[in-house]
Amino acid sequence: MDTPSQVVQETQARFALRQSQRRARLEGLTFGEVADSPERLAARLTRLHVPLPDAQALARGEEAPADVAPRLPPEARGNLERLLGANDLVGVAYLEQARAAANAVARIVLRGAQGRTVGYGTGWLCSPQVIVTNNHVLGTAEDARAAQAEFWYELRMDGTLRERVTLPLAPETLFITNEALDYTLVAVAGDTAAFGWLPLLDAPDKHVIGEALSIIQHPSGEPKQVALRENRLVDRLPDFLHYETDTAPGSSGSPVFNDAWEVVALHHSGVPRTDAQGRVLRRDGRPAAPGDPDTVIDWIANEGVRVSRILQDLRGRPEAQTPLIRDLLNAPRPAPPTERAGPAAGTLNLGTVTPTPDGTVTLPITLKLRVAPSAAPVPDEAQPYLDPADAAQAAAYYGDLPDSSLPAERFSALSALLTRTHTRPRRYNPARELYPWVDLWPDGQIRSLYSGRVHSPAELIAADQAAEDRRTRLAAQEGLHPDTLEAAFPYNCEHVVPQSWFGAREPMRGDLHHLFACEPDCNSFRGNTPYFDFPDFGEALRSECGRREPGEFEPAAGKGAAARATLYFLLRYPGVVRQYAPRHLATLLAWHAAQPPGDWERHRNATIFAAQGNRNPLIDHPEWAAELDFAAGLGG
Repeated sequence: MDTPSQVVQETQARFALRQSQRRARLEGLTFGEVADSPERLAARLTRLHVPLPDAQALARGEEAPADVAPRLPPEARGNLERLLGANDLVGVAYLEQARAAANAVARIVLRGAQGRTVGYGTGWLCSPQVIVTNNHVLGTAEDARAAQAEFWYELRMDGTLRERVTLPLAPETLFITNEALDYTLVAVAGDTAAFGWLPLLDAPDKHVIGEALSIIQHPSGEPKQVALRENRLVDRLPDFLHYETDTAPGSSGSPVFNDAWEVVALHHSGVPRTDAQGRVLRRDGRPAAPGDPDTVIDWIANEGVRVSRILQDLRGRPEAQTPLIRDLLNAPRPAPPTERAGPAAGTLNLGTVTPTPDGTVTLPITLKLRVAPSAAPVPDEAQPYLDPADAAQAAAYYGDLPDSSLPAERFSALSALLTRTHTRPRRYNPARELYPWVDLWPDGQIRSLYSGRVHSPAELIAADQAAEDRRTRLAAQEGLHPDTLEAAFPYNCEHVVPQSWFGAREPMRGDLHHLFACEPDCNSFRGNTPYFDFPDFGEALRSECGRREPGEFEPAAGKGAAARATLYFLLRYPGVVRQYAPRHLATLLAWHAAQPPGDWERHRNATIFAAQGNRNPLIDHPEWAAELDFAAGLGG
């Protein structure tokens, strides 16, 4: 449908008011300068897996990208080069992510009172049961009741139309709209499991000025199309983003993505070219006449509503406590679909074989076997949640520690004990090692470390297995190691000491003491940012995962456990962590004291002790924290 003139005029006014700031930024981009603040650029780089010290050095101009890139892992190096415009190449997994994102985008078919089609828009699932589009597409519950969402209205590779799936909207279940922010949320009736969804993420570092954006859309109601990376973010306003994306009428309500296929904006309007008299111009250069359709207008820029602003508005509404909105605000990233391509698992592709005259064939076969450590202990029905023998085992574990009142000597002795007894390192596989028993709470459920959301073990195991299957299949097709695709298809697991800080090396990567269940949205929200204690945390606006500012993150839950796991890491791997300073240690020790360990952590500690051989002494003896020189564990 054509964008209402009032929406276009307001967008045009905002664009005009920012002309001088935008021109200065674009000139800087032309000459290779950074067009955003050093703090935001550093935060964006850390979210893209660039270690914090390198990100800060790049953002301040202390090091050149060419000097930093060679020491980064391949994934981080590629992200850095794309963000700074040095390399536009993307891995094949990028297209897999685009395909998964596109499944959640639907054409909104608008119908009049007589059931006739009167226009089109675009919308996308932002949770399994809710679709989001513009207010000017669906302005009232009556509009939504007459409309339909068409999924998979797109062309196949042979140019024929795919069989679409049409679902009715259910405004009687949920309908929320905001004219000023031009968004509408409406419930969808029917089964949406095949489409996945695009969660609303509140991370403040999803984009920087100059970053390439993509948009998936139904322009003018046509089959689904994508404007892929040929677009730059040119300005950021409190409520809106301005970008150079090629869109068309009917694209209203489309999701606008960063390179990680996270939605950063809800597209809603364009900025038309005007002449010296302020008249809107057509593509042929003539002034537009009343009644001219949007398709003939010469659009020079576009505007989208910031996802963070939509979330802020939602949290302030009474409906925020209703199940659908609460689930939407807490929804994790869905597991990628597990459709198969090529030979099915468990089959051999032998190519052409020629039998000998006696009917036999000789097959050259290479078998690759991966032998992993035995899984972490899994309970039987008689196994108690808290092992009655664990207290005696813990006492024996520390029985040979030398007596010393010097914090540095006590740190050294404990560090040696933890290292010496870590005799059974685990391979990183949370679905096998963490969820079935280690991370269970007394009620048999699992709670996300940073948000406290409750999940069943089966739910997380299934989601992680789906992600692993997708990584394995795509890696086999492209000749890659599956671990290189973990960022594209992540586990529901958090390393409280981020993998990028230790180069994803073992045994750190699989060390269960610092692994916790945590959905990808909270994991991504934190990135590889150090922990921080905000003085106004209780009053400031924050997400369900916590609060993040450039270089600083405070979780909404799990602070005590996260602190103890981090302090364990400093004991077990001294000198590895370079991202913390003594001031960070004060925060960790304060969280440890404020939230002492309970039965859940005692259960984890005993189970991990049985699995890998060592313990976290701060769970067994919280009082020891004040007697240890944790600064000895910090890297230079």
